[in-house]
Order: sequence, then structure tokens, then C-alpha cells
Amino acid sequence: MRALWVDSGNDPDWQKVAQHSMTALYFDLFDPRVTSVYLQSTAARGFQVGVYVASNWPQVSGNGRDFAEKTSARLKEVLPTHGVTKPSFPKVQLDMEEHDPGKISSALKRWRELHRYQDTSWTMEAMQGGWMDPAFVQTVIDCRVRVVPQYYTGDMRPMAQDVALRDLLVRGFPQQIISGFYDAAALPINWDGWGFTMGRLP
Repeated sequence: MRALWVDSGNDPDWQKVAQHSMTALYFDLFDPRVTSVYLQSTAARGFQVGVYVASNWPQVSGNGRDFAEKTSARLKEVLPTHGVTKPSFPKVQLDMEEHDPGKISSALKRWRELHRYQDTSWTMEAMQGGWMDPAFVQTVIDCRVRVVPQYYTGDMRPMAQDVALRDLLVRGFPQQIISGFYDAAALPINWDGWGFTMGRLP
């Protein structure tokens, strides 16, 4: 999968999306333009569709349980006709960059109580394995979420992708549940995962 975050307040640039062979588009869950009809129109073009939300946004502030519940409530506002959303429509990416295993664990557990089968990924800063103990790793695995380390720093300097991957593997995450998050301004050959963001595409 080649998934792309579409910057909040923007529609997809279909020319660039095609040029870079994207297969999935993710939208800001709280962007007012993001409605059921909007997402369905994107899916009708042949793309997988997802939404993203970051735990430091004011709309979802609070502890891990609060984050999950507020995200769920907004998702149901966006897709009121579905009641219970379909597992792959939309996919959901939870951006939690806190170095807080308790908050992240509680968020993922509560999310799975509310959305048992929703296609869900968790993205975080790279090189955070040091605070991830075996119990935390098992919780993430049990919650059935894809783990997506960001292969760039906050100021968009590149991170060594192989080292960031190994950092998670040695902690016990299975390789098959890990995908990378790449700077869309410098997508490598044969990349697979997520690109940040459409506005950074060359």
C-alpha cells in the first residue's frame, strides 16, 4: 500500500497522486470537508480511504480513553449512515507520539472495544523502543493495530530506516505488522507504507 496524508483543508491533487502511484488517501478526521459523501467519492475513484487524528489535537485532548472515545464519536459523525463503520471504510490512523505506554495502551484497548474490526494503525516517532516493555508490546499486538514508525524527525531530517525498523523488531513486534512513514518530499525506490504529506510531494 502507498498511502498519503492529504493536508487538512486541501482536496487531493489527483495529478500528483497518480504520478506517485498512491493507492490510499488519508484525510484529517476533523476537516469540515470530510464527510461520508466526500470519502465515498474518493473511494469511487479506486482508492482505499482513511482518516487520521493526532492525540495532541485539542478536539481529542485528555487521557488515552478520552482520545479513543472522542475519535470514535467524530468518526460516527462523519459516517452517520453506517452506524458501525465497515472494517476498511474508513481505515483509521492514530498518531500518538507520547512516550507514555499507559496512555497508548489504554487508548488502543478502548478503541478496540468501540471498533473491534476497524483497520487501524498507530504511528509514532522512530527509535522509541527503549520505553516499550514486553507487556506493552504484547498489548499493541493484541489490539491488532499496524505499527508505523516515522522515518523522519520533527524538523523533517531523515531517520535511518533500517535502524528504526530494527529498534521495533528487537522489542518483539512482528515484522509483518510494521510499515514505514516516509517524508513525501523524498520517497525512496520501492517504498511501501505512508507518505507525509501531499503538500511535500515534489
